[in-house]
Amino acid sequence: MRSCLIQLVVLIVVAFCLLWFGLPIGVSALATGALNASGFSGTDTKVQVSANPPPMLLTGHADTVHITSSQASVGDLHAAGVDVILGDVELLSRTIGTVTGTLTGVQVAAPDGEPVTLDQVTLTGVATATTATASMSLAAAESLAESELKSQTGVVAKVALKGPDKVTVTIDGKSQAGRLVTSNGALLIVPNSDSLPTVTLIAPGNGNPFRVISVQIGPADVTFVGTIDIEQLLS
Repeated sequence: MRSCLIQLVVLIVVAFCLLWFGLPIGVSALATGALNASGFSGTDTKVQVSANPPPMLLTGHADTVHITSSQASVGDLHAAGVDVILGDVELLSRTIGTVTGTLTGVQVAAPDGEPVTLDQVTLTGVATATTATASMSLAAAESLAESELKSQTGVVAKVALKGPDKVTVTIDGKSQAGRLVTSNGALLIVPNSDSLPTVTLIAPGNGNPFRVISVQIGPADVTFVGTIDIEQLLS
């Protein structure tokens, strides 16, 4: 009788340990498969699912889903590095509450289809309208402006950016002033005169999941804030 009781206790302890410690591991493996099924691809991708207490995972609810990856792609988003935590996740319905994390080496398409590289994008906020704070070097932003100006207008010019939003376009030695602004989710150069048309540098859609809402030119880089629907991207 005593031996049977000990065996029963051991079985209960083993079952408890498997449920408490093994369940997150098993669900993490399933979550990785679901992430890949959503169209996500990457190298060295790791997904860690957690809930407190762990048996809550049996209901399909996770407190956090931590995703790390490199050379990752999902939809129109491409990043050299991904380190993102999804909060308050319903695994079965694929709804996400919050997002925090960082993307590095992000590539989105410019209006002419060429890739634009954002050095770093910080994500925070609700998943359906996550605030994305992105930066690119001043030299890269000026090069992008020159490329889009030529692509959209045929004008070959030198573009200089200066804080907080000033743009100088030099054509054949003659300078024209303008501003770097945002409108309807797009990043634009708007000339002060009618001698040049407005030039779109980054626009939502067509290979770009970001909607830009503000921009500021700094001494060495350009920082803009936008929104992105992470939940839709991963659905």
